[in-house]
Amino acid sequence: MTTAQTAGRTTAGTAGTAARTAAQVDQWHGMYEGVVVSAVDPTGVGRLLVRVPEVLGDETPVWAVPVTPLAGSDCGMYVVPPPDSGVWVQFLDGDPERPVWAGFRRGGSGDVPSAARSTPPGVPQIVLATPTGNALVISDLPGPTGGIKLQLHGENGPFIRINETSIEISCGPGLATIQLVGPQVIVNNGALTVL
Repeated sequence: MTTAQTAGRTTAGTAGTAARTAAQVDQWHGMYEGVVVSAVDPTGVGRLLVRVPEVLGDETPVWAVPVTPLAGSDCGMYVVPPPDSGVWVQFLDGDPERPVWAGFRRGGSGDVPSAARSTPPGVPQIVLATPTGNALVISDLPGPTGGIKLQLHGENGPFIRINETSIEISCGPGLATIQLVGPQVIVNNGALTVL
């Protein structure tokens, strides 16, 4: 990028809006709070349109490429947050025209998925959840409350649970269920038991 191209850019930092020069490009090292404007990436690679007020001002969204823990040809992890979510943004070589989003940031406890709050604090768990309550919960709790649970639409939706004592498939509370417990198959909470 030439000095003329760089001098034409403007940005709002802590000192307000100012023309940037080539010498100033390197000042944006570190991690900055960003807010998702859109997760609909026309290129389909998981970029986010984000605002980074501390670096770019309130009105200048930019496309930030993702940093993911796993990526390869036709494999990897693809996770994008909904609009208004908080993300961490960095700038390659300090250049505000080369943003990457490096992870998510929570605004408060309300941003924690409800599926993650069902396990006591301190118990190791992994939770992947969507805004509508679809969740994959992997918990190290012992016994029937731990294991792996795939839940649709929150606690009142259908689920599959696998733990140390059983495997359960359910259409939801009070609806059809099948449990595999030891040598038994239990249908609809005991309406039929197969030994």
